[in-house]
Amino acid sequence: MRSVFAAIILVTLSVQSAQAATTVFASGVYSQSGAVSNLANAFGAPDGGAASIGGGFSFLGIPIGTAGQAVYSFANPLSGANIQLTALGGAGAPPVRVSIGEIVSGVAVFSTELAFTGGVAGLILLDLSTQCALISSTGCSLLRIRTIGGFGGGAFLLDGVSGVGAAPEPAVWGLMLLGFGASAWRLKRARGAAAGRPAIV
Repeated sequence: MRSVFAAIILVTLSVQSAQAATTVFASGVYSQSGAVSNLANAFGAPDGGAASIGGGFSFLGIPIGTAGQAVYSFANPLSGANIQLTALGGAGAPPVRVSIGEIVSGVAVFSTELAFTGGVAGLILLDLSTQCALISSTGCSLLRIRTIGGFGGGAFLLDGVSGVGAAPEPAVWGLMLLGFGASAWRLKRARGAAAGRPAIV
């Protein structure tokens, strides 16, 4: 009985290790609308160059914000966990809405949105894994970031966008296979001992 319990623990540990995956950076712009500029500046690791989403103008001395939307595409599907947006912040930045999506039957389908204040600077961590799982079982390859117009003339400045890939890296697959092999060996050894044969060492 103890060996079966040990085999179950080995299998569980090997499967949990497989959840580690690589960081995936945005690789393209799927679509854009409204007040947006320099969207390619958010590709790759943060480097100080920012994409601008949203904007504004002044009417009779009152700052008016204009809406903008950028949909970034990823070469490898995301799991939705640990979405990282690096923002440069700024006064008067509009509220930001983020959703994850996938192309289903030729149509871009997006999840419900998460909202946060656009004036925040630094690393913004989002967990969209539940939303991604509702859209696709194989991961999501689109991330929509949009601002809403209103009072305030700033833009959301995005320096980098990344997420965790939906597929584990090759080294993790190797570790998982090794774990399954060890579990099978342990079960075979326990079965031989229970049948009265000498245990294989």
